[in-house]
Amino acid sequence: MENNSSWFVDMTKGTIQNQYILGNIIGRGSTSTVHSCLHKGHKKYACKIILKAKLKQAETRSRIEMLIQIRHENIVTVREAYDDSLRVYIIEDLASGGELLERLASCGGYSERDAAKAIHDIALALEYIHSKKVIHGNLKPEKLLYATENDDSRLLLTDIGVLTSLTIPRKFIYCAPEMMSTDKPSSASDMWSLGIVLYIMLCGFEPFRNTDEIFSPDIWNDKTDEAKHLTASLLSNCPDDRPSASDLVNNSWVKGEKTAEHPMPNIVKNLREFNARRKFKAATLAVCATHRAIALSNCHEVVG
Repeated sequence: MENNSSWFVDMTKGTIQNQYILGNIIGRGSTSTVHSCLHKGHKKYACKIILKAKLKQAETRSRIEMLIQIRHENIVTVREAYDDSLRVYIIEDLASGGELLERLASCGGYSERDAAKAIHDIALALEYIHSKKVIHGNLKPEKLLYATENDDSRLLLTDIGVLTSLTIPRKFIYCAPEMMSTDKPSSASDMWSLGIVLYIMLCGFEPFRNTDEIFSPDIWNDKTDEAKHLTASLLSNCPDDRPSASDLVNNSWVKGEKTAEHPMPNIVKNLREFNARRKFKAATLAVCATHRAIALSNCHEVVG
């Protein structure tokens, strides 16, 4: 039976209420909510709140200790963690620039070069964590945030390492084929997920599983051969055939040397429609998750 006392008693001092003022909800997931917060009324951070009932104490503590050690300019920094009898609170830097796909969709017409710049930032983050034997495990568009609203803002990878031990919600299309049988993420499966993100940036929608159908001439005729080749290699069914994050960092297309610079207005239209569907599904799941959380919290209070 797991200890009901604080999970982080030797990692943090005091309670979250003594250190931070929680603000409005700025994000919802299937297993967590994210609030803005002020550290002692001054600096803004983000606070991710997860119900303890969805976590395992030892694994959660181990992963948070790992996350606190990660420092990279393209990764959202986790600062510290608190808990109470029902919840874990994870304090991390506030990424205020919005999601990758939302920003691209707000452009009049972004180009291959814009997509390549985003891939380069993500590849740098993945190269760093993979060098430390850390796997993201759930890479998808919602995990890619801009640090600020500035045009030259860094793109940040967030939510490294899945903290939900009892239920791990992953969207089917972002899971590499080998995960269908093993459910064990790897650096190669992270690269598959990044390939899906790249495909969406270049087409405005998700690919089908049948790789014979995903490179339709109607969509890909105006893309460079280098863009198509890189996307295809990331979506290889064989994990060993996918490029590594280090390979991507040094890839000529990713470095912007062989990218097309013409705008893709039709892709922007597709992407806006894709984002609208994605947001609707996410909102529906968040409402269901909130109802489950309230029911679980009420159950704990009755038992207590």
